[in-house]
Amino acid sequence: MFVNAAKIYSTLGNPNSLIPLGVKDASSCLGMTAGSYATGKEEGVDRFIDEFGTEILWLGGIPAFKWIFDKTVFKAYGLDSKIDPRNLKDKEIYEKIKEFAPTEEIKKNLEKAGKNSRLFKNLAATKFVVSTVLAAVSYVTLTRLKQKYTENKIRKNLIQEYNEKKAKEKENNNSSNNPSFKGIGKIVEEFAFSPVKNMYLMDGFITTERLTDSRSSQEFFGYAIKEGSCLFFLYYAGKKIQEMMENNAKKKHNKSITLDSRVLEDDVFKKAFEDGSIEKSISEFKSANTSNTALYEFLHKNPDNKIVKIAKQSDLIKELKGTGKIDTRQFIDLKEIEGVNDKVSELYGQYKDALKKGETTDTFFKGVRKLKRRSIRNNIGACILALGVITPGIMLIKRLTDKSGKEFQTKKEIKEQLIREGIIS
Repeated sequence: MFVNAAKIYSTLGNPNSLIPLGVKDASSCLGMTAGSYATGKEEGVDRFIDEFGTEILWLGGIPAFKWIFDKTVFKAYGLDSKIDPRNLKDKEIYEKIKEFAPTEEIKKNLEKAGKNSRLFKNLAATKFVVSTVLAAVSYVTLTRLKQKYTENKIRKNLIQEYNEKKAKEKENNNSSNNPSFKGIGKIVEEFAFSPVKNMYLMDGFITTERLTDSRSSQEFFGYAIKEGSCLFFLYYAGKKIQEMMENNAKKKHNKSITLDSRVLEDDVFKKAFEDGSIEKSISEFKSANTSNTALYEFLHKNPDNKIVKIAKQSDLIKELKGTGKIDTRQFIDLKEIEGVNDKVSELYGQYKDALKKGETTDTFFKGVRKLKRRSIRNNIGACILALGVITPGIMLIKRLTDKSGKEFQTKKEIKEQLIREGIIS
């Protein structure tokens, strides 16, 4: 299936999507695994299970447990899990949400959620907590199983290597040969409804568990470098790089690139600038924005307004599939919608300035799209370079130059234990 460039750049540049995090973390997993294989197969396999098993649980654990909670607990209470509990906070907005419900069934479900608002909010908070805890427990279980598997594998390999060595020595002695041998409160609300912020919690737990459960100082310092680097580049540096690129585009090129790529790459959006019709939509939106209730109603009654269309295109407003109507179960952050209007207004002002300087519409939008794509490439590329190449490289160099040797510490300890037990010598 064909996926256009706008969709790719929009996904990679979306701060609320797990895909950019997954791409960055996958590069780290590959780099860390490759570096571990360079110091020994057992450590490489151990690292592979740790890194990719953790990534699966990190990206899919919380969503999977939330889905199970929806299909069991919410279903048992007869409540619609797709309703965002934040929709119940403002009574006036809640009435509008029911009024503009796209179907009668959704309206009834909204009314039921409202009548049982305390229960509904508690269930939503419980879902977040239970899903996070179960994902964390799953990670701990994976770690224990991985460590046990690695230790058993190393023990078995060492015994096998020892037996093969003794057999080889016996054979060589018989042939007179002797070569050498080598062997939902505020915090809940802030984190519960953002997939990316869910990952903050999982990463915090994973980092803590990895450091406290390290099998040796070698493993502890390795995790400290790796986890510190990941937390920095996944949650802080990427955002700062993007902001820097956006500020640079505005200051040096007088072009705002803060809108979603799907919007900036859309020729319909470009046409609205060219024929000036975007001005009417901006004006209508500003006039309607007298209160939250008025703005919410405007979003439903003016589907052809270009600001509303852009908000939908950017997934800030979600429609019920097959109806063309807004799915009122989903929470709409009105501040973000206002931000869309501000961004469009800013870009339109820059566009008019560019026309005065003799720039054409095609040239202007070509420049905007080029700058937007470059910002996303630089963001993702810098994080991949740091996580997939530089960090694993630093760890590998440290291991190779370590005075205690590059040998996998866990293997070394198991070998010493087998010697003490008299199984090998």
